[in-house]
Amino acid sequence: MKKTILTLSVAAVALSSSLTFGDYPDKNIEFIVPWNAGGGADNVVRAIQNPLEEALGTTVVVRNVSGGGGAVGFSTAIAAKPDGYVVTIPTNATFTLEGLGNVGFTYTDFEYIARVLVEPYVLAVNSQKGWSSLESMVNELQNSQAPLMVGASGVGSSTHVMAVALAEELGVNFQVVPYDSGANAVTAAMGGHIDAVVLNPSEVVSAIDSGRLHAIVTTGEERSGAIPDSPTMLEEGYDFSISQWRGVAAPKGISQEVEDRWVEAIKTAVEDPEFQRAAEMMGSDIMPLFGDELDQFVENTAHVMIEEAEKLAQ
Repeated sequence: MKKTILTLSVAAVALSSSLTFGDYPDKNIEFIVPWNAGGGADNVVRAIQNPLEEALGTTVVVRNVSGGGGAVGFSTAIAAKPDGYVVTIPTNATFTLEGLGNVGFTYTDFEYIARVLVEPYVLAVNSQKGWSSLESMVNELQNSQAPLMVGASGVGSSTHVMAVALAEELGVNFQVVPYDSGANAVTAAMGGHIDAVVLNPSEVVSAIDSGRLHAIVTTGEERSGAIPDSPTMLEEGYDFSISQWRGVAAPKGISQEVEDRWVEAIKTAVEDPEFQRAAEMMGSDIMPLFGDELDQFVENTAHVMIEEAEKLAQ
């Protein structure tokens, strides 16, 4: 009898432990996107929404909270209770907003759960400019001292900051023209109203495929699968590598148990074939990071992007 009681007790403990882990989530999860519907971050969240619902066993409600270049949405997420029922999508804007001095939070106010996707920035020029390579563009601009009119998506956006950083690295003069969307910047570049754009692959790949824009260089560690003919800054001899990233973050203070549950769910979700197809169409590489490696990535990227944004704010 004692043996039977002991066996039942052990089983009960194991079941109790399992139920404790399984209690989360027991209600809907709100996924805050700090920009309007239809943008890059929104597309990523909606692509992974269904796989996350299956993995977490609950409904994931996408809520677009736009304003202030992402400031309103991020502030809303940080103000939420750190119980895992409100998350957001961190990007380089999480850092540039801080560097520009536009927000009352710092990037350390978030609990970074995962990096999901990575995509480089692309410098794409109007094909009629006739530049076949980064070298030919840089040589002409340095000799003429003429500014290059470069479009970016929004004042103080990460593409704006990246355009300024690229100009500094290349030793040329970019006159950055912010637009209210990447699509409008691309339209202006194709129409010859500006010379070039600095955006992400998903925003320019159609214009490049049509031949109206030419991708001069990208900023990732490796070539983008969406525009494989475009070399990286590293390949061109510059010690410069910064990528846009999109992931999952929560207000600081979530429990380790909840974070582990999210990590497990994200690892499952990124294997979903529909999500993988969506990522490919967006020109993004699925490159998940978690734990200490993610923390190091966030620290390194924050240092670079905040510093560049601070220069822009001066």
